[in-house]
Amino acid sequence: MARSTRSAKLETRTARLKSPVSKKPYFVAVAPGVGLGYRRNKTAGSWVVRAADGRGGNWTQAFAVADDFEDANGTDVLSFWQAQDRARVLARGGKDADEDSGKPLTVAQTIDRYESDLKARGGDVYNARRVRLHLPDALASKTVTLLEAPREFRHWRDGLLKKGLTPSTVNRTCAAFQAALELAAAQDPRITNQNAWRQGLAALPDAEQSRNVIIPEDAILSIISAAHAVSREFGLLVEVAAATCNATVRIRGS
Repeated sequence: MARSTRSAKLETRTARLKSPVSKKPYFVAVAPGVGLGYRRNKTAGSWVVRAADGRGGNWTQAFAVADDFEDANGTDVLSFWQAQDRARVLARGGKDADEDSGKPLTVAQTIDRYESDLKARGGDVYNARRVRLHLPDALASKTVTLLEAPREFRHWRDGLLKKGLTPSTVNRTCAAFQAALELAAAQDPRITNQNAWRQGLAALPDAEQSRNVIIPEDAILSIISAAHAVSREFGLLVEVAAATCNATVRIRGS
């Protein structure tokens, strides 16, 4: 485990709240090429990571709320010590995650990349769009590497049921969401939290129901007669199919 960095200005909420409100974060180094920043807001401050991109520049990204007015929960609200660990996770291998900036992908960006991949492979782009249609801004803006709790995905999945979607539609939407996240994980070595969505987006049981459609005998016979009107061969083919699917049908001439 990386050694924690000490900072008199950031370690406690009392010290942080003494600093003036500013759009510019105050940074401390927490690893080689990695800085943890604190932006003082009128309300709770925010934690910001700054990491070298391997090309002489760097990228920055806000990733959590500081525990200025509420206790840290390890997810959205982080203490100074927790924020250090998250900043290192986000910065790890940063230059490989995004070909343009090195910034870790958000959930919304993974859906965009999934849609582009579907287009390139001739797939159904609606698989990406169906996820985007039901994706709330709060989840869309989150960084994929920080979604470690299956409950976040499970809450989203179960919310689709509350919207009135059928279980089978929910499963199709979740499968598309998983495919987008798996694609992102395959392209970014920092994404190691696959179990979060594999558990949280697990398929709902008994969602698929087979349709047992029974065609009346007179309708089947009409279909067979129409097939014979096309050609003898086609008529025989339809007769065999009818006899195979429904043993109670009386075949012509029997």
